[in-house]
Amino acid sequence: MSLRDLEQIQHDIVEPRTRALFAEIVKCYEGGAHRAALVSLWIAVIADLTAKIRHLAESGDGEAREVVSGLDKALANQSVSKVQEYERTILDVAEQRLSMLLPRERVELERLNEDRNLCAHPGYVDEVELFVPDAEAVRAHLIAAHRAVFSQRPLAGKRLLATLEAEIEGESWPSDAEYFLLRFLRPARNSVKANLTKVLIKHSLRPPDGSNRTARRARNSVAAISREAPALFEESLGAVLQAWETSASLGDSELIRAVGAYGAESVLWSVLPGTGRSRLDALLERCDVETLIDERFFVSGPPRDENLAAKYQQIVSELSVEQVGRAVRQSVQRRPFIDSLLARVESSASFRNAEENLRLIELCSASLELEDVVRLREAIQANARDQVRLAGGTEAILSSIYSAAPPSAEVAVEWRALADWLRRRGIESGDEYYLYEAFTDLVRGEG
Repeated sequence: MSLRDLEQIQHDIVEPRTRALFAEIVKCYEGGAHRAALVSLWIAVIADLTAKIRHLAESGDGEAREVVSGLDKALANQSVSKVQEYERTILDVAEQRLSMLLPRERVELERLNEDRNLCAHPGYVDEVELFVPDAEAVRAHLIAAHRAVFSQRPLAGKRLLATLEAEIEGESWPSDAEYFLLRFLRPARNSVKANLTKVLIKHSLRPPDGSNRTARRARNSVAAISREAPALFEESLGAVLQAWETSASLGDSELIRAVGAYGAESVLWSVLPGTGRSRLDALLERCDVETLIDERFFVSGPPRDENLAAKYQQIVSELSVEQVGRAVRQSVQRRPFIDSLLARVESSASFRNAEENLRLIELCSASLELEDVVRLREAIQANARDQVRLAGGTEAILSSIYSAAPPSAEVAVEWRALADWLRRRGIESGDEYYLYEAFTDLVRGEG
């Protein structure tokens, strides 16, 4: 192990007091005092775990508080046997009660303790066979202790899960997905990451107290996981769906929400149990549209499945103005609605209907592309009896759409073409009220 490797390990140590202990270990290791290095390493592990347990106790973890209380009482009473008992059981406490260690990590640290005992208590072996650890053994223990303890933040699995559930249902949950990654996912151990992901998936499909706000937050956090750790997302989603299907608890609501939350991901269709898929197909043939909206079927956009994508578009085309508005508002992928909404604009049958349809386009403003602006102009031009152009609110709505749409030189040309046509039609009809002067000034940069 090079000096640079040792420096990197020391740099990665979370607990400041452990760094000082680690410096002593390095001196022993570099000086060839391998027995002393292992004894000091075990001391550092105990000290570091204890510091982390104290931190958990201070942050409100009941299990950690109980452990710390027992240790402090033993220290105050100078009960050597109790303190020794604490040291003998600390690995069990860290793994079983606090979920701070993985089973594999506990085994590795138990091996360190065994070697430490052979170094510190020569009576354990025949005096002619004194244990002499070599540099490689010390190096292996250093790496194991660093990965399992020194480099870890003071987070217990159960405590972390409890904190997540409390925060995600509270008022202060940030909308930025990076918050979840920084606070919960990245600092956690692999086993805890899996539990976090499964909890979030369950909350997104079966939200506590039916809270769609919690479901949305959970789904957004899972989306962040799918980008950062796609294998973890796939494994966790499959585990949840399979467990629910096996226990007959994957109901209609969960199936609809699964499509809404994750249907746009190909992963869902590879992990959804076949029996669940069969029931989903039958469900979508009979399900009431209001139920689909209430269960957030439209959140992620068209399913990444050819047959269901066609069914999805059919359902969208049959929604009422009020229903499609609710569907668009709940969706994080609004672009798939644009084709249907433009068709609605073209077929607007009254001034009020025209304004309602333009308001739906307004909801999708940020997703509009060049071809959509072209088709919007064509839809307004092709509308029978000029209901869109002559609607009283059209100019204000078009101005709002223009202001929120992504700008580009090519798109600007199409917006100007629409403004010119509207103004020209107003002049031709001799109606000064419909000259669209404010809209024209806006798209030409004069407003």
